[in-house]
Amino acid sequence: MFDLKCKRQGCVYNENCNCTAKDVMVGSTTECKTYVDSGKTKNQKDKIAQTPTRKNVHVSCDAKCLFNKECKCKANGISVMTNDNKPECCTFMPK
Repeated sequence: MFDLKCKRQGCVYNENCNCTAKDVMVGSTTECKTYVDSGKTKNQKDKIAQTPTRKNVHVSCDAKCLFNKECKCKANGISVMTNDNKPECCTFMPK
């Protein structure tokens, strides 16, 4: 995964809008199942550059998405944002 961004406030893996989770799971309705509430809701700004290539991050996906190949995300990167107060992959493109 080249770029893994998170604009979901209050997630323990969100460091200045960069996701630090080792593995990410996107559910069938595009929700980020890796999200863990930190109990903090401060606004975070994208302050730090991310390592250009994060080969150790695996994104599994159950959504019917163009980037889903055998339950693995093949997009160059994904962004997680808040939709209906839930963390959701906004890179989703329906098949």
